[in-house]
Amino acid sequence: MDRGPLDRWRPRLFLAVALAVVATFGTLGASHWQPGARDIDALGLGLALVGPVVLLALPRRPVLAVLLAVGAVGTYLALGYAWGPVLGGTVGVLVMVLLTGPAARARVVAWSGAVLMWGVVVGAAALRDEGTRVGGLLGGAAWTAVALLVATGIRERLARAAAWRAARADRERTAVATERLRIARELHDVLAHSLSAINVQAGVGLHLLDRDVEQARSALASIKTTSRDALDEVRAVLGVVRGEGDAVEGTGDGVPVASSDAPEPRTPTWDLAALPRLAEPLRARGVTVHFDVDPALLPPGAVPAHLAGVAYRVVQEALTNVGRHASRARRVVVRVARDGDVLQVTVDDDGGPVGTHDADAVGYGLRGMRERVEGAGGTLHAAPGARGFAVAAAIPLDLSGPGAPQPDPAPDNSERSELSGPRTGIREPGPDNSRRNA
Repeated sequence: MDRGPLDRWRPRLFLAVALAVVATFGTLGASHWQPGARDIDALGLGLALVGPVVLLALPRRPVLAVLLAVGAVGTYLALGYAWGPVLGGTVGVLVMVLLTGPAARARVVAWSGAVLMWGVVVGAAALRDEGTRVGGLLGGAAWTAVALLVATGIRERLARAAAWRAARADRERTAVATERLRIARELHDVLAHSLSAINVQAGVGLHLLDRDVEQARSALASIKTTSRDALDEVRAVLGVVRGEGDAVEGTGDGVPVASSDAPEPRTPTWDLAALPRLAEPLRARGVTVHFDVDPALLPPGAVPAHLAGVAYRVVQEALTNVGRHASRARRVVVRVARDGDVLQVTVDDDGGPVGTHDADAVGYGLRGMRERVEGAGGTLHAAPGARGFAVAAAIPLDLSGPGAPQPDPAPDNSERSELSGPRTGIREPGPDNSRRNA
């Protein structure tokens, strides 16, 4: 609803009282200093107070308020009462109209009322016995226009301020909703992967409890490790929610931990060197997970931290879905490579076609993956392929931002994981080396 500053009763009451005081004492003074004018009496004083009264009583009926105020001032002047502040009451009504209700209607009524007012004043002046004060009439009309222009500027300024506040509130609501969605995705990724791994390991432990105590103990140890890592990740996410001053750094295995020396983070970060730990639940089930990651992408800073986090989460969710939905899968291939200015991430399994994994009918996991990738300006394709389910993400690399990859970075040969090693030793010959277009 289009409301003006005088739609509230307190400012309107203040203006009406001020005008009433000025009209009363000003009219009495003007009558004293204009001997030729008619002496002020109850009728004249009542006509002088019509403007302040209608200003307070008729804010929702601007046309009637203007007609009453203009009629009262015309009658006052035609009866021969003294010139003076009586005109201020009518101008106050015009200002009230301009600052009340819808702006477009207020402008039309106020300026039309100003023209009517001065037409009536000129007519009333012509009926008086004294000479017409042309200079005074022109000056009064000019001051009326100035008052209306000032009121118009005040209303427009207040309207711009209100629009700015509304836009800021809308941006804040959007930012809050976006942050909630991001946190929900983080927690979903952490909990879905970790609980799926714990479920698999618990099943293995129960199955081997009576036949192979050592293997059962190993499964329980894996459960402990997985749950501890999940708690660390959840604490990292919740630390950002609480706005704690401690930042989140990566440990040697890519798990985020708190650091009191680092600046406050916007979100926990993961690096591509942490990808092998995501395969532990599948390997506990006997599934072979092969990583084909370009060693040039592994050094710190080779890929911007937020893009590495997107790639990490895509691989995490894809492997979690393999464990949950592809019970026949025996081999999964994860590829991460740079293709020009694009980071290509693919995850293929051989679990056979799964009709329920449709790109247009996905659950929260695939939806979260798609939102993450598209939020980074990339594209995601996830659909059943010839041998199983395939996920392919293309993420543009921000080459101008901090942490952008440098030309021909040299990998650190002193600390190689299963992802690094010689370039010729991380690819396997055969059909698995070609990227499937799902």
